Amino acid sequence: WLKPLWLKMCSGARGSDGGRHLACSGYEEDAVPYGHRSVWGSWYCTDTQRWGYSCCRKTSRHAPPCCQEPATSAAESESGGAPPAAAAAAASEWKPREAFGTAEGFVAHAMRHLAACWTAWLRDGALAAQAPALSPSAAAVLLSERAAREAVGSVEDFCGRLYQQLLAPDLVAKLEDICGCIHAREYAQANRLYVELTIGARKWLSDLPVFVRFDAKRQDTDVRWTPESGRSPLDEAGVRGHVVLLRRLLAVAQAVRPNADPSKNCG
Repeated sequence: WLKPLWLKMCSGARGSDGGRHLACSGYEEDAVPYGHRSVWGSWYCTDTQRWGYSCCRKTSRHAPPCCQEPATSAAESESGGAPPAAAAAAASEWKPREAFGTAEGFVAHAMRHLAACWTAWLRDGALAAQAPALSPSAAAVLLSERAAREAVGSVEDFCGRLYQQLLAPDLVAKLEDICGCIHAREYAQANRLYVELTIGARKWLSDLPVFVRFDAKRQDTDVRWTPESGRSPLDEAGVRGHVVLLRRLLAVAQAVRPNADPSKNCG
């Protein structure tokens, strides 16, 4: 009975030459979640009659991680994943958005790449060479090896959130745009997107989610935050610190790879 069904699928589209081709599908392969080597549904437990992960034989979709790094391909899932050296090499080499099936995968790669570049530029002296052009406060952070190490750890933590695909699509799309602008050296545009993401497009004081009242007894102004009138999506997702880190990675990239057009750099 499968043969008639297969023939029907293959006859779904015709080329300009009259030949028959397999119809295009909107299906995308599931992304391997952070902390696992396989996708949920890759293994079936006959005892409980439930689907699960083939890497750890857990049937819960939200099972705790069974390894440190997610597999990036089906081949790595079966072989146990790429070695650390290969993972480091993958982070050091930039890959375009088209190389990833999901926006989450691209954002994770972009942030890992920027964090890896920070470490590499500290080692080869590229950042130190730009120190005279930086403010003392910026130089203290960007030239700090400790800050670079903490950035790598924070990026890995954020990648875990991305691979679980728990963040709102709109939020991920904005992060995707910021990462793309940083790589294209469109730093001013990336910073504008960052400001819109962290603060929003509200007019100063008029649209901010606060309640302002003047206290006659104390002769001062009482300002109260009213989250029900406009809570930030970053706070709801619990990723504000990670997005702020992306802004720091922007500063690192601009210090070493500034745009030749000053108007496209972030002041």
